Amino acid sequence: MSDPIKKGLPVVGIIFLALAVFKFLSGDDWVVWAILGFLFGGFGIFNRSRSGGAGS
Repeated sequence: MSDPIKKGLPVVGIIFLALAVFKFLSGDDWVVWAILGFLFGGFGIFNRSRSGGAGS
């Protein structure tokens, strides 16, 4: 039952990471948004297997 959850894209985390980048570029406080992005799984997009083969 947990397989569909693992295969999904962490949309909320990605939104928080994008907001952190936007705040960083504009010079505002961005650390909180980066932490929220990390907690909601935004950095998981960098660890995703791109091959989709037997090792994934």
